[in-house]
Amino acid sequence: MRKMAYLTGFAAALAMLVTVGHGESKAQETYKWNVPLIWTLPHHIRVEQEAFQKRVLERSGGKVNISLHQFGEVGLVDSDVLSIVRGGEFPLVELDHSKTAGDEPLFQIFNLPGLAFSIQDAITIGKATAGLRKKALDERNAVEVGMAHYMPGQGVFTKKPVRTIADLKGVGIRVYSGVLLSSFKLLGARPQLIPWGDAPAALLQGVVDGAITSPSSGIKVGFGDTTKYMTTMPLSNRVSWIMNKKVWNSLSPDVQKLLQDEGNASAARMQEKWNAEEAGVAKMVQDAGMTFVAPSEEFKAAVTKLLRPVWDEWAAKTKYGPEAIKLALKALGR
Repeated sequence: MRKMAYLTGFAAALAMLVTVGHGESKAQETYKWNVPLIWTLPHHIRVEQEAFQKRVLERSGGKVNISLHQFGEVGLVDSDVLSIVRGGEFPLVELDHSKTAGDEPLFQIFNLPGLAFSIQDAITIGKATAGLRKKALDERNAVEVGMAHYMPGQGVFTKKPVRTIADLKGVGIRVYSGVLLSSFKLLGARPQLIPWGDAPAALLQGVVDGAITSPSSGIKVGFGDTTKYMTTMPLSNRVSWIMNKKVWNSLSPDVQKLLQDEGNASAARMQEKWNAEEAGVAKMVQDAGMTFVAPSEEFKAAVTKLLRPVWDEWAAKTKYGPEAIKLALKALGR
């Protein structure tokens, strides 16, 4: 098991899985997990997760007590999720699929620019590649337990309008994954990998000129205070919760079903919010006092053509890459 140097002090204490009643039946065991998450309040995803925590606690009669923490609050970074779960340091963790380049790039397929043009495209890709993701998780002693949702086209917040690829030349852009780092370099921008928690300050201080994230996330943290325009890129993302397989297998069937049922119900509500965001992105941006620049078909086609080599570069980094691309394109009818 790979131990992480940063997993000390408060984080190490939080990582402990607490079970009591080992001499009793599994139905009488009590579980306490500290779950590292991506979002903070008042984002709608975190609001739903807080409600999930309360429902699980109530429905289990207090037997399943989940405590929620943003990654930075416990001294962790979200790019290490697969290793954290595999080693058992934190048994239950939220997985941002775009942040897995250092371990298993397969999960980044939703983040390949030009592959998913909509949430529905991302869902189609997700279904087509589900078997490959299960294999990759099996190899890492992990299992997906729910909370899966797909994001709308990611928004590029900028100080000047982006209508063509030429408009991105030389623009400093905050990005959040290796795939996007390579992509925006090819587009002529100056991308920088900056953690979510540092992104607002980086914009405010002029470290970068713009940033990419989901439109609602950028608006909620004040990207509109330093940028005037937003356009969307043809790429998506997937997020889900995963658990250490040994811990999952130790749970009673009732607890497993409770986590999956409530997790899937929460995911459905999260997806409704994302779907509404995709449908109403122009108004949402305008209501925030910014100008929405709708990406033209010419812009999307040019981005896809220029960034096709990024797909090949990505596919070469994982044994699942070529098959994943083949399955995705077949499912999308391309």
